[in-house]
Formats: sequence, C-alpha cells, structure tokens
Amino acid sequence: MFRLIKGQQQPHATLTQLINEGKAGQSYLFYGPAGVGKLATALEFAKIINCKHPDNGADETCSSCHKIDSFSHPDVDLIFPTPKFDVSDEGEYKKKEDQQQVQAYIEQLKLTPYERMPFGKSTAIHIDKIRTIQRKLRYRPNEGNCRVVIIVQAEEMTVQAANAFLKTLEEPPSYAAIILTTTNDSRLLPTIISRCQRVRFNAIPSQIIEEHLIQHYYIETALARISARIANGSMAKAIQLSKTDFIEARKMALDIIDALMKDNLATIRRIAQNFVNNRNEELLKDILDFLAIWFDDVCRYTHGSETISNIDHEDKLQEFLDMYQISDRIIQNIVLLLEESKRMLDGHVHHELVLINTYYELRKRIHSKGIFL
Repeated sequence: MFRLIKGQQQPHATLTQLINEGKAGQSYLFYGPAGVGKLATALEFAKIINCKHPDNGADETCSSCHKIDSFSHPDVDLIFPTPKFDVSDEGEYKKKEDQQQVQAYIEQLKLTPYERMPFGKSTAIHIDKIRTIQRKLRYRPNEGNCRVVIIVQAEEMTVQAANAFLKTLEEPPSYAAIILTTTNDSRLLPTIISRCQRVRFNAIPSQIIEEHLIQHYYIETALARISARIANGSMAKAIQLSKTDFIEARKMALDIIDALMKDNLATIRRIAQNFVNNRNEELLKDILDFLAIWFDDVCRYTHGSETISNIDHEDKLQEFLDMYQISDRIIQNIVLLLEESKRMLDGHVHHELVLINTYYELRKRIHSKGIFL
C-alpha cells in the first residue's frame, strides 16, 4: 500500500495495519513538516478504503480511484484554507470568481499534491465549511465504503470553526474517516488532538527527493541533487526551488565563491544591490543555502567526488582546494556562520549588510590558518 508515495515508511506501515485490521474509520491527525506527503497520503488512504478492486492498495483504475483523483467523488471531501467567500447553506459559492479561484486551487492539486496555488489574500478554514461537512456526515456513503473528510492545514481553522468541529470529533459516525493535516499541531485545540490518532510524518531523505525530481520533473542531476539538499526533507520545497529563482540563486552563490577566490569586493557590492531595502529575502536565504552546500562539498571532495552536489563544478572545487587548505573544523564553523546569517534576516538587519558581512567573515575563515578551530 502507498507504494506511489516515497519516504514515509513508518506512517504508511501504521495506516496499512489499521486498514488490514478493518479499523480505517476513525479520526486521524497527520502532522509533520510541510511538503512531506501528508495530503498525498490522505488522498491515497481515501482511494484504498474506497477502491472497488483493492489488491494490496488501490488499483488506481476503478471508477472510485479516478473520481478521487479528479476530486469529484461524492463521498470524499477536501477542506482547505480560503479567503472569506460567501457560500450558500449547501456549500456552493455565490460568486463565480470565488468558485473559479477554488477550482484553480483544485486543478493544481490534480497535477501534484505537493504544490498549492496561493489565493493572494489571507486565508482560514471558516465555520461555514465545517457546517457543510457536518451536514454531509449525517448520511452514509453514496458510492464508496466510507465517507472521507480531509482537512488540510487544520491549524488554520478559526476559533468558531474549531469549536464546531470538536462536536463532530466527539461523536464521529462509524462510516467515516476524518483526516486532519497540520505542520503545527500546537495551534490546534488540545481537545481536538486528544480525539485523533496521531500519525507523524518525517522529512523525506534527500536521495528520494532527488530521484523524484529527475524522474517526474526531468531536472538535471546536479540541480536535482542541490535542490533536494536545500529543501531539508520537503518535496514541496524542492519542487518550488526548481521552478523559481533556483538558477539565479545558485549563480549568485558561485559568483560569491569566485569573489572569494579573486578577492573581488566589487562583485559582492553588485550582488548586494539586489537586497537594498530588504528586498528578495527568500533569494538571499537560497544563496546562503547554496554557499553552505558548496563548503560541504569542499569537505566531501577531499574524500572522493561521488557524493558531492556540485557535480557540474568539480573543476572549480578542485581549484578552490588547491588555493585553500581548509580543515573540516573550519568548514563546520563556516556552515554555522551561514546559518547565523539566515537567522539575522528575520531580525531588523539590512539584508545587503548581512551579505557583505557574510562575505568578509567567509574571507576571514578561509584565510584563518586555524584561528577558528
């Protein structure tokens, strides 16, 4: 079961055991980091327990599986944070443009549950959506074996919505499975948590993310490997990186390495102009991540080139090592420096000054001759 979702063996084993024991119908809390497969697992869980021809998992070909894939199954409901839209008592959107926004969000989920379309406004899970679900849960399934309600980012429920939903969890119908997903369970009411079976999801190993990017997004091996390492176990983050300023951030990081090797402050000042008035904070964080990976590669390269991420810049790594004899201890110190630079961005420090200061601190360390041991 869950064979199409990689990197979450432990939670999948727990859910598989519950399904095999006939205990699928209950309330669950899927919690863990963002972008690691909680929603993907919830949708697959809905397919497995409603599949017309299950064989060690969903067959992926029956009408039930197809309807869940297209978000049109009458017994499977997906609730997610939206702006405050006007809806009828039946849960229908009163304005056409609101319906179009929601449909666009769902169309993105059809492509991959790891990507979400932003609404552009503040969002929450409002009480009208919870009331709609409560009305539906009064009735047994129409087509499937079990009604399934999936609430994405459950921590975004308003106070009124959370209190109303608590009543559903106190007396859930036997023919329903209710799944809440969250990246921050501390924001949920303790009484909601206590009524759910907690299922923890962990960061996905970088090798699995790398393989997924290569196989499904056709990303070059070098970029896939670096993206997987920067993503810190989040498939969603890795996909986002591969589609946004990934190339630009990496080029700037390599320009900084060139500046260090050539002692060229003019390059640093040119790059720093991108961050005047605290602009492009995420881009700067990505640059710092790329620099951390570069110095980690410097350490790895001394023991062989098989595990480095910058496989397309092996010559530059060798040139860097020829110029500087840096110990593993100094590299550890450099990585800590880069993490501290990222933390400074969350304060009130000018971003361009963070970059320039980081450059000078890096320069000190690579010329340190052991000072920072």
